[in-house]
Amino acid sequence: MAERHEHESVEALAEHIRTLVGERQALRAAVAEREELERNRVEIAHAQQRLAAALIARYLPAAA
Repeated sequence: MAERHEHESVEALAEHIRTLVGERQALRAAVAEREELERNRVEIAHAQQRLAAALIARYLPAAA
């Protein structure tokens, strides 16, 4: 799974997270089932992990 997301840009990941958060707000407003909320929460967490990795790759100086 990580290989598929290897080249996602910081900007694309941030947009994906915004979309997922919007979905979560809609789920909560619709009083969604716990399973749906949990699936969304996990998806947000994974996207945040990929964003953190992308930011590290972008800004961490290469080791000498």
